[in-house]
Amino acid sequence: MLNSPRTHRVALGVVAAGSALALAACGGPDPQADATPEATEVVEEETPEVDTADFNQGPIPDAAPEVTEEDLPAEPDSAAPLGDRIAWEALEQVSVFASVVDPDATSTCPDIAGTEGESATCTVSFLGEEFDYTITVESSGVLISYQQELPEGPLVREAVEDTLRVQAETEYVLCDMEADLVRGEPDTDAPFTCLALDETTGEADEYTLSISMYGAFTFFVV
Repeated sequence: MLNSPRTHRVALGVVAAGSALALAACGGPDPQADATPEATEVVEEETPEVDTADFNQGPIPDAAPEVTEEDLPAEPDSAAPLGDRIAWEALEQVSVFASVVDPDATSTCPDIAGTEGESATCTVSFLGEEFDYTITVESSGVLISYQQELPEGPLVREAVEDTLRVQAETEYVLCDMEADLVRGEPDTDAPFTCLALDETTGEADEYTLSISMYGAFTFFVV
């Protein structure tokens, strides 16, 4: 008798299941058939429109521009006059400062004897501009020791902006240079600032160009 209720309930369950199947077979409403999954709404993030009209576009170079000795005319050997050797050195310094090679550049120095206390100013013609390169002989003899100075060097827009493209990883930059070539002093900041555009957000960062005593470029966010 104790097992009878449990057996009865199981039997009802079987009958109920059979009735449900029979109703479905006769075309009755199927609760599962009317249930439709809720549609999932896909929200696409809108990409902000970025105004690039005020920037200079260019491909991002693999590396910042630079000039090496192999890019320049052959260096005079030790038998060449001292003035010729220093003239080549002056051309090298100006070219490295600019990070650009001017195939038409020239460099001349006066006759230099190499005597102690002697001073001389060489002239480098580079991309249509002239730059001074001065030396002062400190000691002479078998070896000549001298101090050299490049008071100003050329800052070329193409090289400056390509350097920023590499650092900021963007194609869109702009430097407020007065011309495509301006003069900059070593060991100080350039006389202009630059902008680099984030193409994803549309925001632009402002950069200052710092020039080392040897003419190397380094950008800093303002």
